[in-house]
Amino acid sequence: MRVPVPIRGPFSLPLRLFGIKISRMNPNLCTICESMFTRVKKSKQVPIQATVLFADVRGYTTLSEDAVAADIAEMLHGFYDDCAEAIWERDGIVNKFIGDAVLAIFNFPITQSDHARQAVLAAMDIQKRCSQKMKLQNPDGSGKNLSLGIGIGIHSGEASIGEVGTAYKDFTIIGSVVNTASRLQSAANAKEVLVTNDVYQQVSDLFPDCESRAYALKGLEKPVTAYSLS
Repeated sequence: MRVPVPIRGPFSLPLRLFGIKISRMNPNLCTICESMFTRVKKSKQVPIQATVLFADVRGYTTLSEDAVAADIAEMLHGFYDDCAEAIWERDGIVNKFIGDAVLAIFNFPITQSDHARQAVLAAMDIQKRCSQKMKLQNPDGSGKNLSLGIGIGIHSGEASIGEVGTAYKDFTIIGSVVNTASRLQSAANAKEVLVTNDVYQQVSDLFPDCESRAYALKGLEKPVTAYSLS
């Protein structure tokens, strides 16, 4: 839809009666895409060119077994907020919070000719924002804080976006581009951003000295060439 939809102020009140309000995926968008996708697009899924970003907290699972639950919750709140702000500033959407991970999409519904570049800039911003905040109290009782890093994977390509499910509908993106970004994120070290060659070609001017490396990623038959932007 390329029609302005008021999501704030008095003109938004009638729309709220129909369930149209500010989207949690991006505060500058409404909920039409996620709640009325098939009605608007006349299809449950549509193909798009997109950049997918996965960000995950490194060391979270091990530490969470012994750390104080309240401390974990506070840390995750900060992580989610930092990710969301960095992504929204570059017109991406936060599609999912998955435990200690974030899935973001660039180039839908706000289209961008440089969506891969915007995703990388968001990733670097996430690392910067989280570098001083991702801390948990050491469970050994020493009183020292343990720093937790963020691993990020980014890939661009064709995907399918829209509604999935019948009994329980969900708005999400699917396709090999999603799987590759997710696997890259799993391979990334703390404070590292791994991007595929397709993405790197869009930001090589910002990171001219990066060298490529072949990664054998779980679930993918062929090695994936990627660049570390840490």
